[in-house]
Amino acid sequence: MKPAFTLIELLVVIGIMGLLGTASVGGYRQMRRGMEEKGVLQDVNFLVRAAYQRAQVDRQPTAVVFWNETLRGENDSVDGNVIVVGHAVAVRRAGRISYKNGNDLVDEFADLELSNQTGDDESGSSKATMYLYPMHRLQEMESGSSILRSTVETKVYPVTTSPVYLSTENGMLTESVASSKTSGREGLCNGESSGSITSYAYRIVDAGGVSWRPGMAYGFEFSHVVLPHGYIFGSNYSTSSSDPVQEAGTLVFDVGLNTGNGMTQGSQGGLGSRKSVVVSALKLGSSGTFVVKKIGDSDDPTNRL
Repeated sequence: MKPAFTLIELLVVIGIMGLLGTASVGGYRQMRRGMEEKGVLQDVNFLVRAAYQRAQVDRQPTAVVFWNETLRGENDSVDGNVIVVGHAVAVRRAGRISYKNGNDLVDEFADLELSNQTGDDESGSSKATMYLYPMHRLQEMESGSSILRSTVETKVYPVTTSPVYLSTENGMLTESVASSKTSGREGLCNGESSGSITSYAYRIVDAGGVSWRPGMAYGFEFSHVVLPHGYIFGSNYSTSSSDPVQEAGTLVFDVGLNTGNGMTQGSQGGLGSRKSVVVSALKLGSSGTFVVKKIGDSDDPTNRL
C-alpha cells in the first residue's frame, strides 16, 4: 500500500504554490511597468532628438513645447478618477510675418498659395484649424509661463492691400504703405501711389495671447507626442477639466553662426538654459490621491555629436 499525502503536506504545497504565483504576478507587473516607462522615455527622446536634428538639417530654429492636459477632472465623475496626459510638440520656424491686416497674417515672401498649409477651396469656407507659434524670440519661448501659440484657419485667404514694404523705425520692423512723390520711396513701387497686390494670409481664430506684428517669425508643429494615461511632464498637473492645461517647459534649438554643428553660445545648443525635461508617472497613494514619481529625464541631444 503506497503512502498518501497528509492534509498538512497538501496545505504546505498549496501555500508554496500560492506564494510562487503571487511573486510571479508581482514580478510580471513590475517588469511590464518598467518596459512601459522605458517606452515613454524613448518616445520623448526621439521627439527631442528629431527637433534638434531638424534644426541642423534645415538650418532653422526649432522648439519642443511640453504641457499636461486634464482630460477628466475630479468633479467630472462619481469616483473622482482624474485622467491627465502629457503632451509634447516639436515646432519648426517656417517664415516671418510681413503684414497684418485685421485678423489676417500675411507672409509676402512665402508661397502660401502652393504650400501644404493651404486648403483646396479658395473661397475660404474651410474651417479646419491649426496652431501658429511665434518664434521671433526663442529665449522668451523657453522661459514663458504659458503656451505661446495662436489658432488659425488652415485655409489661406486672398488679401488685397496697397503695396507694402517693411521699414526700420527705432530698431523695430514696421509696416509702411508706399507712396509716390515721397523722397526715397518712388523706386519701391515704380512711383505709383495706388494699386494692389494679392497676398495670402492665415486668419486668426484665437490669438492665444500672442500680439502678432510685422517682422515676427512664426512656425508650425511637425510632430506631436501624447504620453499614455498616467504619465506627465514635470510634476505639476491640474485636477480640473475647466482649467486643464499646466505648463511643463520648452526646449529650444537654434543654429549657430559658422559653427558647422548647430551649436550656439547657449549651454544646450539652443538659446535657453533648460537642457532636459522631467518625465513623471502618476500613482495612487495610500490616501487615494495621486503621487508624482519621477521616472527619468529626456536626453540632451547636443551630447550626441
